[in-house]
Amino acid sequence: MNRALVYLIEPLNQACIAACAREIASCPDWTPILPYPLIMKIFAGMSACVMVGPELGGLESEWQSLSMAYVNAAVSAPGKVKVSYPTWLYSLSQYTDKGVRRMFEIQTRASEILAPVLRARIAATVDLKANANGVSVGDGGGSGNRIKGRRQYEDGVQWLYDAHTARGKELTPVQLARDLFVMMTASIHSTTGAGTSILFDLLAHPDVLEDIREEIVRVRSANPAWTRQALGDLRLLDSFMRESARVHALTQYIAVQRIPTESWTFKDGLTVPAGTTLAFPSYHHNYDPEVHADPGSFDPRRHLRKREEAENTHKFHFASAATDMMNWGSGRHACPGRFFAQETLKLMLVHLLMHYDFKHAEDMRETPRFISKNLFTVPNPTLPIMMRERKEPSP
Repeated sequence: MNRALVYLIEPLNQACIAACAREIASCPDWTPILPYPLIMKIFAGMSACVMVGPELGGLESEWQSLSMAYVNAAVSAPGKVKVSYPTWLYSLSQYTDKGVRRMFEIQTRASEILAPVLRARIAATVDLKANANGVSVGDGGGSGNRIKGRRQYEDGVQWLYDAHTARGKELTPVQLARDLFVMMTASIHSTTGAGTSILFDLLAHPDVLEDIREEIVRVRSANPAWTRQALGDLRLLDSFMRESARVHALTQYIAVQRIPTESWTFKDGLTVPAGTTLAFPSYHHNYDPEVHADPGSFDPRRHLRKREEAENTHKFHFASAATDMMNWGSGRHACPGRFFAQETLKLMLVHLLMHYDFKHAEDMRETPRFISKNLFTVPNPTLPIMMRERKEPSP
């Protein structure tokens, strides 16, 4: 995915524009909206064009309704199963629990509509290898040689087929549906939560909002279209997004959860028994004064100043898995979709900020913006805000 993102920015932008046009009604005057479900629907539309390609990625496609229905079922069903069944009867839930049965029904239908898409990716890969003129074509999962440039298809179906082929495994439509739904379930609520948090933080810091809009206009006027490089030049917006992630991380209290499969003893004699659940205290790290100066304040330019130093110009951006913030995880196991999340969020925020004004409703000023539950802090999904079209929207 990360290699292909350079080719996907324009399709993602068009999907964002189309999703906004569909989901946002005309609002010349201040109109109340619920930002969390709105951002979720916009992201789902953008994600579909990348996950399943042009055949199923349209806003009116059956895949859209199936994927959203699966995500909703996948979020609610496991909790109900844990409450209603002992662990040794979990497998029975696929026959007796309504939510789990619904997940399997959706998966079956998804595999049916994905089958011709998978066949098209297999045929395209065979043709590419046949026309490679003696150059070895890698399967996307290893270090083999690859033909440079864009392939006929760059989407989740192609990437999953590449990954299975590289491991000598067959990818069936059923397994493809499972893998795509896992990716959707893992990404849609986390990205929606991040986008809503950023929007709430922008409302709390209106002084920087106009500076961000000026940056967007300046960068866009210097580029004929949005590209990864152009989005990378939105450094103030990027810094604001990273600061929002520091202060209001979805995994607010812990991150980098691990369970060792065998006991491990460190040099200082500390032994971690096999099966022990470990986690990194991300909240304390994000608010540690030895890591972040004045950590209790929201500083929109905090990470921008870091990047102004020559050795840090490519560090400390929103998707960085750096030691100052552990939100994305660390090392080889850092979130692989973080760059996709970064670009989709930027495209979404650019469109929303340049075409709409936002503010809190007067009667909602005392309503909590963020809610802490268990080990998570999430933006309040039931909090409405006010929205209206800007009189002079810009790209």
